[in-house]
Amino acid sequence: MINIKICDIHCHLLFGVDDGAKTMEQAGNMLEIAYEEGIRNIIITPHYNSRIWPVDESEIKRKYNELVRFARDYYPNLNIFLGREIYYCSDAMDALRDEQPITMAGGQYVLMEFDISIRYEQLTQAIMEIIQFGYIPIIAHVERYECIMKDYSRAFQLKELGAYIQVNVSGVMGHYGKGEKKCVKMLLKNRLVEFVATDAHRDDKRTPHIKKCVEYITKKYGMDYARRLFEINPSLVIENKNIEE
Repeated sequence: MINIKICDIHCHLLFGVDDGAKTMEQAGNMLEIAYEEGIRNIIITPHYNSRIWPVDESEIKRKYNELVRFARDYYPNLNIFLGREIYYCSDAMDALRDEQPITMAGGQYVLMEFDISIRYEQLTQAIMEIIQFGYIPIIAHVERYECIMKDYSRAFQLKELGAYIQVNVSGVMGHYGKGEKKCVKMLLKNRLVEFVATDAHRDDKRTPHIKKCVEYITKKYGMDYARRLFEINPSLVIENKNIEE
């Protein structure tokens, strides 16, 4: 048994606010799966995209508190924190500029999503803009972006700018094709990834299963790196501390 206290920094457990869990019951089922998989800390990250999911922040907070109470009753050593998956657009940049509460666990880190066909020049400009606002960007599921799939070394350049890299369990395990899996393999091989997360959306598909991925990465890339990906780096985000390279 692998002794890693897993932290999932990207999942859509908050019910009825985006394309993730639809009901509290489904969210509860997802929490059960996550707990059985060894996850003990979760940053739930409902989409922040006002054009598609115009959800009031008070509703986000209310449902988050309800989920925390549920977890406290059934899984007392499972900690849940609030974040957002922020889709890069002018509205999101305005929200960050205005210091709205859409960061990861209330700290300086922000989980950023981009259009999959974004040009690399646009991506670097966006990262620099976010950093200028005083935030630390984590690029969500980087394996999906065409500009990175074409040249994985660009991930190194993004890290040089000050961004961190997150890949999905599905990308590691090849659930969405050889292209994403090959990209993730090269990123992991060159130690360009800081986080592996579930990006879970449901209890029947795109679930919060992660244990096999932890075992795979531990076997292929070593326990030290696996612990950084699944426990140490995510914990530093929660604590709002700098990640050591």
